[in-house]
Amino acid sequence: MTVFNILFEPAILIIISVFFCFTFIVLANYAYVEAKLRKVWKYLKNLEKKEISYRFAQLDEFMSSENYTNIIWEDFKKALIFPEKLYLSTHSSKNSSEAQSDVYLTIDASYFFNEESLVTSKINYKFIQIMPTILTGLGPFFTFLKMAIAFTAINFSADVNVADTLNSLIGNIQIAALCSVFAVGLSLLFMFIEKIMYNGMCKKHYINIQKEFVRLFDVVTSEKFLIDLVKESKIQNNNNEKLLKSMPADFAKAVAASIGETTTPYLENILYSLNKLNESFNKGNGGDVVDKLF
Repeated sequence: MTVFNILFEPAILIIISVFFCFTFIVLANYAYVEAKLRKVWKYLKNLEKKEISYRFAQLDEFMSSENYTNIIWEDFKKALIFPEKLYLSTHSSKNSSEAQSDVYLTIDASYFFNEESLVTSKINYKFIQIMPTILTGLGPFFTFLKMAIAFTAINFSADVNVADTLNSLIGNIQIAALCSVFAVGLSLLFMFIEKIMYNGMCKKHYINIQKEFVRLFDVVTSEKFLIDLVKESKIQNNNNEKLLKSMPADFAKAVAASIGETTTPYLENILYSLNKLNESFNKGNGGDVVDKLF
């Protein structure tokens, strides 16, 4: 029995065809994941930590427009803490001595951008995981099927050559055994190829995305955030208390200044006018008009 005859045996040919079909399915799925992850990673790689505050709108637009990451991104934004003031110009951020993010994370980025969310949930990964089992199962199936066919073909009647019958039976048993050998061997080869493709096309890219998010966003724990919030609240209360205490004195000063600046000049003008009026009456009547009235 030649190698050509073995390879073109229907059972073995089916096992080989299933192996190549599974390999093609895995390659197509991993290529799709790689293209999407590489696009996201390249965009994140071009961002700077000190620019993330005023370029966050661009990042939000990009991640939301990508069907591959929009759902994960919406959950990720809920874990962000935004400051009251953001940088408004590139110049102000470039002059800073240290690159500090103005947007903080309350949960580690790997909680959102991980293997499950970026890879396995985007493809039929469970089916890929059972492909080696299917390949292995084809071996015993075709082995027993081939043996059953071989035993049903045995004929020990007098007019049949027993030697030819035994040779045919042995040949079929050999093919049956080779079915299991090919199935197990191709299953092991498939697992080896699948792991190489997964690590090279998927794993390294989602790990790179995790690293980029760690680089861009500082993580602040809930406890630290609450402590900072309490400190800020105390500072604001002290400032408000000082402001309330100084309001009466400031109001009195403002009223006095207003009177001094507006009322006093008007009174001086009225007195000046009365004096002028009095002088005019004195010149015309020879006496003080006011004294004559009394």
